[in-house]
Amino acid sequence: MSELGQVLRQAREEKGITLDDIQKVTKIQKRYLEAIERGHYHVLPGHFYARAFIKSYAEAVGLDPNHILSHYQADLPAQPPQENMERLRRRRTAVARQPLQAGKWVTQTLLVLFVVLVIGVIYTAVVNRNGLEIPTIPGDTQGTGGEFVTTPEEEAPGVPVDPTDTDDSGDNAGGGGAVEEEPAKPSLAMDKQEGTTTHYTLTKADSITVTFKMSKGRCWLVAYDKKGGKPLEPGKTFKQGEEKTFTFSDTAYVQVGHPPAVEITVNGVPMDVSQLVASPSFMSINLKKQ
Repeated sequence: MSELGQVLRQAREEKGITLDDIQKVTKIQKRYLEAIERGHYHVLPGHFYARAFIKSYAEAVGLDPNHILSHYQADLPAQPPQENMERLRRRRTAVARQPLQAGKWVTQTLLVLFVVLVIGVIYTAVVNRNGLEIPTIPGDTQGTGGEFVTTPEEEAPGVPVDPTDTDDSGDNAGGGGAVEEEPAKPSLAMDKQEGTTTHYTLTKADSITVTFKMSKGRCWLVAYDKKGGKPLEPGKTFKQGEEKTFTFSDTAYVQVGHPPAVEITVNGVPMDVSQLVASPSFMSINLKKQ
């Protein structure tokens, strides 16, 4: 067993996670996970997959994948030259296709704008040509279209109007109509992304309440009070339609196995799940009290 495999296995056992749990979260076959713990990297399908599998394993057990890969670089198999050339070739092909796709998008946008402009010009011309005049009624010298308008003198002849007369039921009767300010609503903002971890800041709240609703499928969840801390409860796979709420004091750190399957709200504020780009993803929330 390699030193890297021992570190990963020890972290897994300390958190009470089985290889089956990691297989559900990372979608990596159990035999590959066992090979990583034993240091049998020749079993893995290539150098690229070896690094990707090790990174996903480290994230699943709450370790920093970048630190693991850099610290145990000597334990990893050497990258074959052919694999480097193939990855470089795919990257150049993707870059070469981007200008073509962008040009096609611009052409379609200009075409739509041109059609809208032509329709707008035609509509304006028709309206100006067929414009209707408002008929006037004999005796209507102000062009009101027949509506009878009274002046203040005609409305109540002989009755003086006191401009200082106000309704006693309003705010002038003792000043009892003061409007109370509504309590400030919580605000959630994304700060940055570090690998598979997305950082958020929550303001205008006393604590952190995160609710997960499995609306589109199954999802595995495990919550910590901070990064590297102990789980609030053992990780669990929730079925579609189920709902789970975690409450934290100042910081929250949650691993979400499959973000597209869930709807997330933080203190009642909906979170944009598309910001969690990896599967699994980690979300870190810091409460900023004012």
